Amino acid sequence: MQSLDQNINAVCDAVRRTSLKDLNSVQLMRRFDSKFVVPETWIPELVMALEPSTHILEVDGQCASNYENVYYETPDDLFLTDHLRGKARRMKIRTRKYSTNGLMFLEVKQRFPGGKTMKNRIDRGQNQELTFSEEEMRFLESHSDVAAALEPRLQGDFSRFTLVDFDRKERITVDRNLSSRLMGQQEHSLLKGMAVIEIKQPRPDRYGPAQMWLRTRRNRKGVVGRKTRISKYTMARLTCDQNIAGRTYLATHRRLQEACSWTKDLQAQSRP
Repeated sequence: MQSLDQNINAVCDAVRRTSLKDLNSVQLMRRFDSKFVVPETWIPELVMALEPSTHILEVDGQCASNYENVYYETPDDLFLTDHLRGKARRMKIRTRKYSTNGLMFLEVKQRFPGGKTMKNRIDRGQNQELTFSEEEMRFLESHSDVAAALEPRLQGDFSRFTLVDFDRKERITVDRNLSSRLMGQQEHSLLKGMAVIEIKQPRPDRYGPAQMWLRTRRNRKGVVGRKTRISKYTMARLTCDQNIAGRTYLATHRRLQEACSWTKDLQAQSRP
């Protein structure tokens, strides 16, 4: 019997390939995001359902890539507090490294009222330091008035593969094996047995193939398979720092933990 990883690799192998150069037409640095949490066991069927209309991103011969993020914060956790309070206008600042090609970027991701997301980034070149260069500081100061106060707060890693629907100008990312740790502290696994699916669109559209497939799942339960408000950064902070009061986000965090428990039960029942 094949393992889950082998099944996922097999269905991904059947999908047409695309490159980073081709992806430039669907960069979606200004977009609308819809997020879903699903059991990892759903991934092979999802990929097969989307295969006729999508391509899979391949970089240096690999479709899956490890992402290494470092999130920056102010001393009083301004960005986290804005997320926990559910503010319509909020931001994240992070560095991101891609394992497949070694590229590194400094990114400012902003969310605006109405749900629109805008991401700006610059190439870090060979700068692997936690501190910023003069050019990077100028970039940050052009987007935030707290740039001088920023300090590295959390590291988050995950693996991702990306499906692209060029006709719909849509990207679908599938994130697995999420882990995080406060800088210099113990690592924690996040959403074990689950995957985070993000559907990124130039305008909101509930009728894309991925959303339609998710709505046909008969065994959806709670937040599983339904559009949900999830921030990997916020979830990681709540997991790694037990002293944080989750406020409005705490209910979502609890539902995600319940979903993990339900997923374990489902997978146990499906074993021969």
